[in-house]
Amino acid sequence: MQKPNYFPPGKRLAMAVHFPVEWWSKPAENAQVQASRDYGIQVGASRLMDVFDRCGVRATCHLNAMVAELFPDLVRDMVRRGHDIAAHGYDQSNPQGDMTPEEDRATVRKALAMIESVAGFRPRGWVATGRSIPTRSIEILAEEGLMWHNHYDGSDLPRIVDIGGRRIVDCPTTAHLHYGDLRMISGRPGDSPMSCGELFAFFKSQIDALRGAAQYEPLCFQFGAHAYVSGRPAYAYVVEQMIRYASSFEDVWWTTTGELAELCLKQG
Repeated sequence: MQKPNYFPPGKRLAMAVHFPVEWWSKPAENAQVQASRDYGIQVGASRLMDVFDRCGVRATCHLNAMVAELFPDLVRDMVRRGHDIAAHGYDQSNPQGDMTPEEDRATVRKALAMIESVAGFRPRGWVATGRSIPTRSIEILAEEGLMWHNHYDGSDLPRIVDIGGRRIVDCPTTAHLHYGDLRMISGRPGDSPMSCGELFAFFKSQIDALRGAAQYEPLCFQFGAHAYVSGRPAYAYVVEQMIRYASSFEDVWWTTTGELAELCLKQG
């Protein structure tokens, strides 16, 4: 079945990059781990925004509301540079799946209000910690008026879901098939992280294959660059090379997750 193409004329592959900026209310027991987390706030986030500036793309920040509470100047800088902001829970230490429904709803409202008080606008999107979220939380997001969420990979393009008469857009990332810095750089116990050359080669191969597949149907490619991981100098340089490579093709369209969701809603 031919999928409808609501992208701009001539564009077949929609690209969006998000950069999670996170904070943990519970300090790490390991001082080295804590220092790594701090790096994202103190250095990594700004370096990635410099990369986006040089490449001329707007990104979507997955922002813990606690960052807005503790580091408001950083969030104001995101807004000044024109980036979109999606709420990423209140903090990384308290996953929504561990909450009662009442706590869940209160956290959503608290996070949205905190970010709005600093950024000057209410986030339209929500991404739970670890993208792990119970079904009831999606219902809460729809009831609270969120436009999009980023948790299920059940489609190739954003799709509209009706929940109790309210519409919300599910924006897939297919993280296990696409580029993911936590998986490829941080590694798991016993794994060796990819080299910078391997990271770029993987990304390039994915873009080449997706552009080939996009000849037959419009496709999306969203990828993430965590501030405390990809914000390191060498990795940030790789992210810049990734963006420049994808931008070299006329059929690639750089957007934000929010813009993509909004267009999906308009086109129905």
